[in-house]
Amino acid sequence: SQVQGTSRSELAARLHRCARVCEDVASAYVERDDVHDREVVSALLLATAGLDTAGRAVDERGRAAGTALMIAATLARAAIEAAERRGLDPRLARCVAELRAAAEVCV
Repeated sequence: SQVQGTSRSELAARLHRCARVCEDVASAYVERDDVHDREVVSALLLATAGLDTAGRAVDERGRAAGTALMIAATLARAAIEAAERRGLDPRLARCVAELRAAAEVCV
């Protein structure tokens, strides 16, 4: 079965890869302990959870995969908005690019 021209395993891998990028960027910002980063860290961690959940649902061919993908796309867009409000440094810009790509394949 194909989802938007992407196989289930490719889709799941892309979602998990994006989740790892978000997780790594969030961890880097947590270490800086800057109050201005808190919103984007929260948004990135929520997106990570949503992307991982959607990736698992796709992998398992779960009946809730469609819903999980919709939630992941919503959380990815929220993280993009939070990142843009904060201001993009090179690391965050790469993360936003990954999030945009993930949100596209989720719908």
